[in-house]
Amino acid sequence: MKSLFALLSASILLLSCSGPKKDSPIDAAFSPDEEHVEAINTECFQYMGEKDTVRLTTHVDGTNITGSLDYSFFEKDKNSGAIEGEIRDNMIIAEYTFMSEGTTSKRQVVFKNTEEGWKEGYGEMKSVDGIPVQVNIDSLDFSHDMVLTPVPCDQ
Repeated sequence: MKSLFALLSASILLLSCSGPKKDSPIDAAFSPDEEHVEAINTECFQYMGEKDTVRLTTHVDGTNITGSLDYSFFEKDKNSGAIEGEIRDNMIIAEYTFMSEGTTSKRQVVFKNTEEGWKEGYGEMKSVDGIPVQVNIDSLDFSHDMVLTPVPCDQ
């Protein structure tokens, strides 16, 4: 009888020391779900001029970045699409896939994080595999006044 009690006690002790189960409330509380992680890494930026608007939504995972980019310039076709690229040297360097006038197009976009906010860089472009890309990212012009500043993502 004494050995049965010792065996039962040892079994209970081993089970209690095995840690929380994968579905336990402890794991659930300390393992954020995908939606929560995305909310932490999602940021939104916007430029609003008199008649022009640019909105950038980013999802950052390490140095990789995805998101959406929308241009609405006065008396020009609206461009709306997705970006996918990387963050390097305080810049977003991404491929922008967008719709304009019912046609899907691609081009490279580069945004630099300045003291004022994110600014798109402009420069000479060349076609690589049919996609316009910057000839020299190091010589882009960021001197314009179109600055994308942080805004709440629910706008």
